[in-house]
Amino acid sequence: MTQPVCCLIPAFNEEKRIADVVRGVRRLIPDVIVVDDGSHDATAAHAESSGAVVIRHAANRGKGMALRTGFSHALSRDYKAVLTLDGDGQHAPEEIAKFLSAFRAGSGDIIIGARLWDKEAIPLYRYIPNQIGIFCISKAAGCRIDDTQSGFRLYRREVLETIPLTTTGFETETEALIRAGKAGFRIHSLPVPAIYHSDYKTNFRPVRDFYRISILFLKLTIFRGRT
Repeated sequence: MTQPVCCLIPAFNEEKRIADVVRGVRRLIPDVIVVDDGSHDATAAHAESSGAVVIRHAANRGKGMALRTGFSHALSRDYKAVLTLDGDGQHAPEEIAKFLSAFRAGSGDIIIGARLWDKEAIPLYRYIPNQIGIFCISKAAGCRIDDTQSGFRLYRREVLETIPLTTTGFETETEALIRAGKAGFRIHSLPVPAIYHSDYKTNFRPVRDFYRISILFLKLTIFRGRT
C-alpha cells in the first residue's frame, strides 16, 4: 500500500553517512528515494542496500536538479507529501515525527525545519547568509520564514504540482519558497537541532551560491517571476 508521505534525499558523495540516514528515516517513513547526483563513491550502493529507491544522475547536475528529479518521481506516485532532508547526517531523523504531526494537523503547505534558534551550533559562514536570506526571502514570499536555507522540509503535493522550478543548484530551495509564498501557499517553521559533525563538509559555495540566490531573488521580485 502506498504511504501518504515519502522521503527524498539528494546526495553527492555521501557514502560515509547515507546508510545511517536512510535507515533512520525508514523507521518513520518507509518509502525513501535517494537521488545520487553523480557521486564518485559508493553512495548509491549504500543507499540501495539500506532500503532506498535510488535514482542516479550520470554526472553532477546540482542539488536543485536532484530535488527536481526526485519530486518528479514522487509525483508519479500517489504520495500526499514529500519530506526532504540531506544525506550528510546534519538532520536528525527522529525529528521527522514533528513534521508528520504538523502535516496531519494541516499546519502548513511547506513545513521547514528551522535551525537558526541554535546559533552556537552553526558555522558563521553559513549563519550570516542565512540571516540575510531570512529578511529578503521572507519579504519576497510575503511571510516570515525562520530558516530559508534548511533542506529539512515537507512539501504538500499540491505545492509541487503548482509551482514551476527552473533552477538547478542550491537556489532551487529558495525558488520554491518564493514561488510558493507568492502563490498563496502557507509556510510553517518547526525548530530542529543543527547537527554539524567534526568532519562536516558542504558542497555549498558561499560566494557562488549566495550570488545565484541573490540573482534569483531579483528575478522573482523585480521582474515579477518572469523566468
